[in-house]
Amino acid sequence: MVKKKRSLGRDPFEDDAPSPSGTVEKLIKARPAGSPEAREVAVNVRLTPANIKHLDAIRRGLAAAGKGEYSRNDLIRIAIALLSADDVG
Repeated sequence: MVKKKRSLGRDPFEDDAPSPSGTVEKLIKARPAGSPEAREVAVNVRLTPANIKHLDAIRRGLAAAGKGEYSRNDLIRIAIALLSADDVG
């Protein structure tokens, strides 16, 4: 009895590396849904030393991964864009 060779699927290493999606840039530059232009509101945020260390660690991680340089303000804006009511409480 002769066995037939069967394909086990695609080789994941054949494809080129996926290009970055630009999601972070989209979140930073996003406009609120339903409004023709973004409305900015000035906000004062008080960060604890632990918050600052956490943001700086994220910034270093992004820079090391080649994702670009982001300020604390950028990271806070991303966090706000991703925040939902389920995250609080």
